[in-house]
Amino acid sequence: MRTDAAFIRTLNSRHPRPVIIRAAFAAAVILSTCVAVARAEDRLPEATRPSEHDNLTALLDRVLTGHGQANARFGGRVVSLPSGDVVYDSGGRSPLIPASNMKLVVMATAIDHLGPDYEFRTICAIRGQDLVVIGGGDPTLGDDRLATERQEPITAVFRDWAQRLKASGLKQIPGNIVIDDSLFDRQFTHPNWPPEQHETWYEAPVGALNFADNCVEIRVKPGKAGMPATVTMIPGNTAMKIVNKTTTGSKQTVSAHRRRGSDEIVVTGSVTRAGTLGPISVNDPGLYFGGVLRTVLASQGIKVGGAVVRQSVPRDANGNPTGAHVVAVVKTPLRNALARAGKQSLGMMAEALIKLLGSRQSGVGSWESGRAVVMSFLQKVGADTASCRVDDGSGLSRLNRISPLAMTRVLQYMHTASPEKFALLRDCLAIAGVDGTLEKRMRDPATKGRVFAKTGYINGVRTLAGYIRTGPDRWLAFAFFYNQAAATRPLSDAQDKACKLLAGGGSSRP
Repeated sequence: MRTDAAFIRTLNSRHPRPVIIRAAFAAAVILSTCVAVARAEDRLPEATRPSEHDNLTALLDRVLTGHGQANARFGGRVVSLPSGDVVYDSGGRSPLIPASNMKLVVMATAIDHLGPDYEFRTICAIRGQDLVVIGGGDPTLGDDRLATERQEPITAVFRDWAQRLKASGLKQIPGNIVIDDSLFDRQFTHPNWPPEQHETWYEAPVGALNFADNCVEIRVKPGKAGMPATVTMIPGNTAMKIVNKTTTGSKQTVSAHRRRGSDEIVVTGSVTRAGTLGPISVNDPGLYFGGVLRTVLASQGIKVGGAVVRQSVPRDANGNPTGAHVVAVVKTPLRNALARAGKQSLGMMAEALIKLLGSRQSGVGSWESGRAVVMSFLQKVGADTASCRVDDGSGLSRLNRISPLAMTRVLQYMHTASPEKFALLRDCLAIAGVDGTLEKRMRDPATKGRVFAKTGYINGVRTLAGYIRTGPDRWLAFAFFYNQAAATRPLSDAQDKACKLLAGGGSSRP
């Protein structure tokens, strides 16, 4: 899967002149930095090795601006932790498009506001003749990667509910499947996302009830020559419909598309071999959740007599539906959503988090209410909120703005807030040369396992921010943001070289 969307409006600002800031470091910090630079110099090409008069700032300037992208706008900042002493700054106060580094800000806000031990709660209950499901905003139910890690099917939760219902003597649901997703508003997709990319996985909608990343896959298999191919949807559900316009032919030209606002997926073209199309985003996450649940219940021998309906259900002080028998409460740790957002950059995880934050403040989660919580957090950590703009949680919107200074303030705060908060944020970021979006980057021993960072990429934008371990219990926080670039691959290389300089050598364990 792609990590981020490829869509952005180009900025028109000029490249700022680098500013060199010299801070008074403690002797131990100076020593560790010098050792790191010396070790890194040994691994640099001859053309990039510094003369005896060069210092760390000059070397970083050379690496971070020597990418050949003349029009790229750069902002970068590095600080030592926990002091916040400035190691490097070049355009650090410039508000730039962060792309998926907006997820890092939302992740930090969620950890700080909700606490490291927070759990999502999804409630399944019987009320009269109805099966009631109350959503708590969990974006991870049915997630394929998490299910694979647990060695279970994505529908395992629904199968468990079916077994619990049968164990209580229920063989059918005479009434409806009632979904209550009122914790969040019903604006499922953001108005500032690219409208022509609505069916892509990275524009998946978000609600208080979500399943399988709110996407489906389409599987095709050829039939008899000239006849329609066999087309199935995974996972099976009653919310989405397939319009099969395929034929079995000699060429593989099959494609699948969903019109904006539609619950139909139209599959067209010729099929000559079996294959899978997608993932394709769904239209309504709550009804999709209910549709998959209904299908799984039927497969387990439990028939539903009514329909899947949306209602706001009265609840008691514990959040359980009044006058109902609770069948199951699914509790999911916050860590799961954080890791999927931070390591694989799955956007709908961050969007669920920002809406959840909003619901804690205003009662109903929305981008507007969540935005207020994130901005309050930025103010708390000492960021200049006048230069920050939070438009969504994933960074797909072109209207987000965060400066490298603000980002390093977030990182510094999380490092000092508590050992538990720091460890959770750090461990849910991609690790250089190990996993996530950094698995194939920075595999050099100087950086592998020592850089914990969030990547960001949309058209013309390449960002990287996080932590670098320079020695036992010694950390740097950094943010390297590029905007307005014609080509972004050279910018990733520049970021990686800068991280290598800062990391030097040493243990790869956090």
